Amino acid sequence: MNAPDRYERFVVPEGTKKVCYERDTKIINAASFTVEREDHTIGNNLRMQLHKDPNVLFSGYNLPHPLHYKTTTRIHTTSQSSPTQAYNQSINDLDKELDHLKSGFEAELLKFSKDY
Repeated sequence: MNAPDRYERFVVPEGTKKVCYERDTKIINAASFTVEREDHTIGNNLRMQLHKDPNVLFSGYNLPHPLHYKTTTRIHTTSQSSPTQAYNQSINDLDKELDHLKSGFEAELLKFSKDY
């Protein structure tokens, strides 16, 4: 069969960076971040988190091909912020939101397990 091995979706090959940064040469304060071995899950969550930042003028992502396991996120910011700062801040904010979601879920699970 032509399908690649399943582990190729998740394991980053040796010598390949997980995240690559490429500055846009035509637009000031714009850049692209390519994340290896990720899909719509991280791409869409990151894009939506970037949209919450008032210094982000544009953010979008794409997957080049269904069999190429990487996402490319494009960010354009105002002069008060850089794309790298916006990207790092959105990752940190997502981490906090997921921690909050996890602790809320665990609290409800604990409450549910005590009742039964």
